[in-house]
Amino acid sequence: MESEKSIQFESVTRETYLFGVFLFIISAAGIIFMMYDLGVHPYIVAVLYSFSTTCAISFFPHETLLLIYGKTMNLWLLAGLATVGSVLAGYIDYKFFIIILNLPYSAKYKSTKTFKKAFYWFNRFPFLSIIIAGFTPIPFFPVKFMVFSTKYSFSKYLLGIAVSRFPRYYLIALSGFILQIPDWLIFGSFAVMLTLIYHRKIFQLGKWIYGYVINGFSLSKSN
Repeated sequence: MESEKSIQFESVTRETYLFGVFLFIISAAGIIFMMYDLGVHPYIVAVLYSFSTTCAISFFPHETLLLIYGKTMNLWLLAGLATVGSVLAGYIDYKFFIIILNLPYSAKYKSTKTFKKAFYWFNRFPFLSIIIAGFTPIPFFPVKFMVFSTKYSFSKYLLGIAVSRFPRYYLIALSGFILQIPDWLIFGSFAVMLTLIYHRKIFQLGKWIYGYVINGFSLSKSN
């Protein structure tokens, strides 16, 4: 693995911006296809939703699709398709964030004590760190951050995603098949979970919208 002193990228290229736009479009499509019955084949939805929920920046849980589709789809096929989506997300993430995190003006974090300590531990067991974070409930984003910021091996990163995600996805889908949890309960549970996690941001957004509406109403009334 390259050291933290490896050459930085000089600027954001047009290709990097295109990767970012593509990431947003695919992520939005996957979530919409999962939430609404638009006649899209379940196999395509499985790949797109897994992509959208395992990319570096995502607020939606990937377990939702696995629990719901696991009740009716072949578990091995579902886990495989979801893994394909995650590997594609890893590919796009790597190509996009490895540039963003290594620009001269954004790479200053590498001189902090926190990064140096994280780099020390990640550098000792990089591939194992990916496997553990990919298979267990441990948040994956910190490991992704280290992968991108240190420019860890592209092929090993994708291999780590495939090896760790497939058994995780199969076990979650198997739980859906065994438990047969109603769809409304699955969606409701994750909605509550997301609310608990992001309640402060939701509250702040609500305050901003409320203030914007009130100020706009006051201005229109005064005119």
